[in-house]
Amino acid sequence: MPQARSSGSKSSSSQAKRSSASKSTSAKKSTGAKRTTARKATSASTSASRTRASASSHSAGAAANGAADQRLEAVAQRIRKLNERIIDEGKSAGEATLASYEKALKAIASSIERGPGSSDIEWISSLATTQAKFIRDLTAAWTSAARSVLK
Repeated sequence: MPQARSSGSKSSSSQAKRSSASKSTSAKKSTGAKRTTARKATSASTSASRTRASASSHSAGAAANGAADQRLEAVAQRIRKLNERIIDEGKSAGEATLASYEKALKAIASSIERGPGSSDIEWISSLATTQAKFIRDLTAAWTSAARSVLK
């Protein structure tokens, strides 16, 4: 019987080893399952965090774009006002230049009439008077056309 015992003990020790191995494998599987579950949970929470961060980033980006659009519109409005002022000042300067030019040409025409136009020689007087009239007519037509363009 001692042999039976020894064979029994061998079989019980092999059963114990198998049972221990089975428990160890089971524990490993359980730990692995826990790790997998933990990884999945971590992955899910990371994904949710990314989604929230992306949504937050998107709404922050939209707000930043809105603020940038408002600033851009304000700059565009200031530029429009500046352009209008430049155009108005350009028109005023053009009008002043035209008035000065017209005044200078009329003064030249008057000088021609007073100088050579008052000559005792008939053809010189006639030529000077005609030239002065031509200068006045041309000046009136040219400045009138220029003023209509300025308006």
